[in-house]
Amino acid sequence: MAGSTTFGIFDHIEDLPGTPTDRLFRERLELIRLADAAGFSAYHLAEHHGSDLCLAPNQELFVAAAAQVTERIRLGPMVKLLPLHHPVRILEDMCVADQLTRGRLDFGVGRGVAPIEHAWFSSSWTESRERFEDALRIVCRALATGEITSEGSAYWSFPPVPLATQPFQDRIPFWYPGNPAIAGRYGMSLMWAGPIDPKAYEVYVEAWNEHQGGDLRFDGPESRPRVGCTMLIGIGPGEEGLDIARRAMNGLIRRTQNVHRNDLLIMSEEESYAAQAPLRAILEHIEDAIAAGAGTPDEIAERWAGFLAPGLIDYVALQVPAGDMTLDEARRALEVFAAEVKPQLEKASLAA
Repeated sequence: MAGSTTFGIFDHIEDLPGTPTDRLFRERLELIRLADAAGFSAYHLAEHHGSDLCLAPNQELFVAAAAQVTERIRLGPMVKLLPLHHPVRILEDMCVADQLTRGRLDFGVGRGVAPIEHAWFSSSWTESRERFEDALRIVCRALATGEITSEGSAYWSFPPVPLATQPFQDRIPFWYPGNPAIAGRYGMSLMWAGPIDPKAYEVYVEAWNEHQGGDLRFDGPESRPRVGCTMLIGIGPGEEGLDIARRAMNGLIRRTQNVHRNDLLIMSEEESYAAQAPLRAILEHIEDAIAAGAGTPDEIAERWAGFLAPGLIDYVALQVPAGDMTLDEARRALEVFAAEVKPQLEKASLAA
């Protein structure tokens, strides 16, 4: 890890019963403005459809709005579900967002974990890995050449399209969550759920080095492996912090399960159960995840300094707001983290 650890936000913009959607959006934009002023480095927005887990699934549209009320904070999807969208639309929306943010776009990509979301977009869950790489190749080539082409694609066929709106940045930073081998292979930053273990980190770096110079890469000459992790947070003494973190986690899990209930529209219960393997893996360690982010500012700083000490993690994205956490709790968490936790962790990482 080079230099000080940086901090950002990972968000779903979940529905809050009783809160009108327009108010929810306005309040979230104000929270991002506060995060920008407090020195948070990035804001990432998830993509989900047809449920209360994500009310702003068209991420670039929300990113464009957030760019108008902020100055420095980076913004972008985490992740854009590539198999669900036409590659031309992905690239055009990406470039417009990068221009509107004046080069503050970070772009996370993935294939999507909910089978029903693929069906809703006339895509195929069983082909999602292949469709993801197919779309990724189109995106990578277009950013390098300035022309969107389906040449060699197994799923798309269209005449070459000039990329008339170019990105603002010479190289948009790309992220991939959860799979160190894929992130390393394609030269992307890796986003991990919680502190990364040394074995996964080694897989990431080995894949990065093994495939360096390949034709499907998003890194540049000065790029290096970079690991971020998402962490739930609940700031408060004793049971107060635990209560906030537990309500956040339980609400997030409940809404995620709501997405998968719709899987039964297209598959059996057994198939849906198999598709939820990543969610079940999270549930196995749910109490540890809750406890890791709960406590007083000093308790959180000490605990997080411990998992940052090995130098494997460059960046931490706070999951706030999340689940059934209130907006006031989220605002307080950001303010207290920025004022009391972040300085301690930055100091510790520079001293390491």
